Parts: sequence; C-alpha cells; structure tokens
Amino acid sequence: MQEARTSTIVAVVLLIFCAVMIGASYDIRDLGFDGLPATSWPRFILILLALVSAIHFIQSVIRWRKTATSSAKNKQELPTPSFQSRMSKYKNPLWCFGLFGLFLGTLDYFGMLIGGILFTFLLLSVLGGWSRRNLLMHTVLSVTSIGIMWSIFTFGLRVFLPQGEILGNW
Repeated sequence: MQEARTSTIVAVVLLIFCAVMIGASYDIRDLGFDGLPATSWPRFILILLALVSAIHFIQSVIRWRKTATSSAKNKQELPTPSFQSRMSKYKNPLWCFGLFGLFLGTLDYFGMLIGGILFTFLLLSVLGGWSRRNLLMHTVLSVTSIGIMWSIFTFGLRVFLPQGEILGNW
C-alpha cells in the first residue's frame, strides 16, 4: 500500500512540474530563426511527459485502491523494509539522474556531441556491465546513436546545439 501511495504522489508531482514548465515555455523568446519556433521541442517533450505522468497517475490510483481493499481483508502487516533495501530498488534510476546531472554540469565544457557520447557510454556501462565485449558494444552504440542524433539536429533541423569549449576552439 505504501508503494502505491508513493507512486501516486510522484505522479502528482510530475503533473504539477509539467504544468509549471509548460506555462514557463511561453516565456521562451523567439530568436527569429527559420524553421520551428524555439518553443516547439520543449512543449512537445513536456506534453509527452504530462501524458505519461497522467497514465502513471491513473495506474497508481487503481493499484492503490486494489491494495487498500486487499489489505483490509488481510490485516496482517508486513515489516517495514530498511532504508538501504528500499534504496537498492532505485539504484538504476539514481544512477541515471546522477549521470544526467553530471552531463548537464559538463555541457559547457564538452558540448552536446562529446558530452552526449560520454553520457550514453557511461550510462550503458554502469547499467549493462564493464566486460570487454560490453565496452566495445557500448562504444559503438554511443558514437553511432549520438552521432546520428547530433547530425539530424545540426544539419537536418538546423538546431544550434552547445559546442562546448573543446569543439568550439576548432
């Protein structure tokens, strides 16, 4: 029951976050470049996140109701898990948020291309393992996927991505 309640709270916080950020997207100034306005991608991503959060909210409320009725029938309470065992369940998302924070913190230095490749490689390696075969596969996936994405945004959509200090000096 505690997990369903926590899931509902997280969904509500995400919905509030999306609403605030969608409202803040109206303050993004248009720089007058050709193509899509600067507000298009942030709003698109935020609307997708809001839809997924709404689905998560509905599922968590349904799960909360099911666990409430089943726990009313079974009054036997399970022992509360320790903080360490609860945190080990969220190890992978914590790694994702931590590495993404590191990526954002170093974006001015590495830029989108190099920083994206490093972020993807580290995330794949932390979550998938550090064996020699995995490292080779993670390198190929990182360079290929981020290189293609960077090319599409830079050349196809003409989006100005952060160059960073390394590539900005060339």
